[in-house]
Amino acid sequence: MSATSPPQQALIEAERKEELREDEQSRKARVEREKNLHLKLVQTMVEQDNAYAALAHLDAYDQKWGSDRPSKQLRADALRKTSQLDQAELVYKSLLGGKEQVKSGPAWYGLGKVSIERGDLKGAVTRLEKSIQVDPLNINAYSDLGLVYLLEGQKEPAYNTLMKANQLASGDVKVMANLALWGLVYDDFNMAMDIADRLQWSDNTRNQVMSQANSIKRRFDAKGN
Repeated sequence: MSATSPPQQALIEAERKEELREDEQSRKARVEREKNLHLKLVQTMVEQDNAYAALAHLDAYDQKWGSDRPSKQLRADALRKTSQLDQAELVYKSLLGGKEQVKSGPAWYGLGKVSIERGDLKGAVTRLEKSIQVDPLNINAYSDLGLVYLLEGQKEPAYNTLMKANQLASGDVKVMANLALWGLVYDDFNMAMDIADRLQWSDNTRNQVMSQANSIKRRFDAKGN
């Protein structure tokens, strides 16, 4: 049996290292796929208001792979949706600043939603404006900010912001409903009725939105707007 020559041994060693490198790359790719699938599952749970189950899955995710930015964002969203606002705010704030500040739009949006839940509309305006500044294509942030502007009696900012959301979203039902509400509050009944017809609202839905508009008007009167 002939001995392996030094050049052959070097080639064998190089091939072995390449195989190990490919195995490591495959392992990393597999882990990333598993993590992404788990996070997509959790995101679906949060969107479908199964936030408590989402929190349990996030505990399992963190236990297996450790927490990261996407899992923290989802945890904050789930905490907010389960009315654990103080904890949600802490997690959102942990995602602000640093090297990844450019990715902080969703965190600012979440903080804006926390402010809305607390009834702090001025705080919500500040945070939602920051969210849009960081992420100028966040349709939900435009929609919510437009509604908050409306509740604060800021007619033009509310309209302009809701129109941005409407054109970006190409007829999103929630955005259009907010525009109809704006029309009723500021007596643009043609726009409001056109939207109601396009969305095929029932008489009951129309009455509910009209009642909400009247409530906002009474709020303005009480504040002297």
